[in-house]
Amino acid sequence: MVVESVEYRSPCKACGALTQCNATQVLLGDGLHWDVQSDCSACGTVTACGRGDIPADLRGRLLEAHGPALLEIVDRSPSPVTVMKVLRTELGLDLPQTKEILGRVMAGSFTGTLPEMELLAVRLREVGIHTAARRPSATPGRTN
Repeated sequence: MVVESVEYRSPCKACGALTQCNATQVLLGDGLHWDVQSDCSACGTVTACGRGDIPADLRGRLLEAHGPALLEIVDRSPSPVTVMKVLRTELGLDLPQTKEILGRVMAGSFTGTLPEMELLAVRLREVGIHTAARRPSATPGRTN
């Protein structure tokens, strides 16, 4: 399990008062999950959500709080076709987008949240490509 979380304040959907929110993205089992919970001290409204793809603003908050993680291919001779198949399947990209992402992955510049990068690393390891997800400041070749 790989988890990132962030706390922030946001207006309550019911009364508009600033409310403390807790958001999490987790790689659990075979997939990514996210949730946001808040409990308004002004009006008592409790909210929780977490369906579908992670909202861009929440993903941005996680990246701002923790910094980006890199997808690192440790094996420098993987089949580009195999890597592209995994990227295309996992990211739902068309062929030109997949080629662009492949270039970034091979150059060591493809980033995202740690749970996102770890999911891709797991999928690539499943097809025999030695891969790691790590923070740029972390030791190369190790998953954080």
